[in-house]
Amino acid sequence: MNAVNGSMLFLAVAMGALACSAQDATIPIRQIERDAQLSAKLATPGDEAAVSHSNGVPSESSSAAGFVFAPPAYKAPRILSRGFFLMNGLHLGMAAFDVGMTQRCIANHHCREGNPLMPSSLAGQLSIDFGYVGWGTLASYKLKRHGNKLWWLSPAVGIASHAVGVGTGFAH
Repeated sequence: MNAVNGSMLFLAVAMGALACSAQDATIPIRQIERDAQLSAKLATPGDEAAVSHSNGVPSESSSAAGFVFAPPAYKAPRILSRGFFLMNGLHLGMAAFDVGMTQRCIANHHCREGNPLMPSSLAGQLSIDFGYVGWGTLASYKLKRHGNKLWWLSPAVGIASHAVGVGTGFAH
């Protein structure tokens, strides 16, 4: 081991020891109280005289014009919106319509199921399609809950694939 590697190893171990000792450090109770009072002063509406001060001295965060600085309120994203229900409901409707058109076409002996893995019975097709729609809706929900802008992709792919099935049902 040369001198550069040895000194780098020493620095890494020393920084790790410093980080561990900083994690065990205690925070004084007075600092916590001061921070809590400061946040209460920043969020309390009204004039400066109405705000109680622990030491009788106005804080530096209050302004001369009487404005109170408050952090913006957090607004949770709306997950179950009209768009969510529209896209996933359309996916469900197109799946049921596709199964219905396929069953009508099979009953009239004009066509057969194009997917070799899909059963030809009504109950089998509905159970598999509704399972796919359920998983697609769950994936869409989780993506939208985490703020992903591509939450609509799963129902859009399902709508498009079932639209092809409905279109071939109309063609036959």
